[in-house]
Amino acid sequence: MDTDKPVLQIRNVQEILAPFANVQVPLSRHMCNKLSTVPLDIIRLVDVLQMLAGQELAAEMVFEDDKGDNLYCEDEHLKNNYVQIAANGQGDAWLMNRMDGSLSFFDHSLTQPKVTALFIDFWQFLQLADLIHQYEEWIDQIKDFEESDLPGQLGSCLRMLHPDLPEHYPFSFV
Repeated sequence: MDTDKPVLQIRNVQEILAPFANVQVPLSRHMCNKLSTVPLDIIRLVDVLQMLAGQELAAEMVFEDDKGDNLYCEDEHLKNNYVQIAANGQGDAWLMNRMDGSLSFFDHSLTQPKVTALFIDFWQFLQLADLIHQYEEWIDQIKDFEESDLPGQLGSCLRMLHPDLPEHYPFSFV
C-alpha cells in the first residue's frame, strides 16, 4: 500500500450519516457541503443525535443521550452551558455549547481548564469522528506505520476543519 498518497478524506455529513439512518435525515445543502459552517439547526441536530444514540463513530467517540448525571455536571458552569453529545468511555466527554453549538472536550482528570475548545461545530464534529474512524482503519492495514505519513495526513485534514484543531485535539495520533 502506498501511504504517500492521501488516503483520508473529509466526507460530507450526509455520507457519514448514511450507514446509521433508517430514514433520510433532511440536511440543508450547506450541511452537505464539506467544510461549510452553518447555523445550529436544533431540529436537525436533535434528529441526528437521536439517530446516533449508542453508536460509536470512532474509538473515543460514542454518541449517547445526555441524562445530566455525567461527570461534567459536577461543575455548575459546565452543567448550565454545555450538553454532552458523546463520550470516550473513561469519564471524558465531547460537549456542545448550548448557546453557539461549538464543541469542546471535557477531561475529567483536569482541574483547570476542564474543557478544551475545539473551534468546530457539531457538523464538523461528525466529520472529525469520521476522519478518526478512517485513521483507525488505516492503522490496522499499514505494515510500517512508523514509516507512513498517516499522522501527517490526519493533521492536514484536521486543519481543514479548523487551523488549530490538531493542537487542541485531546489525543495523540500515534
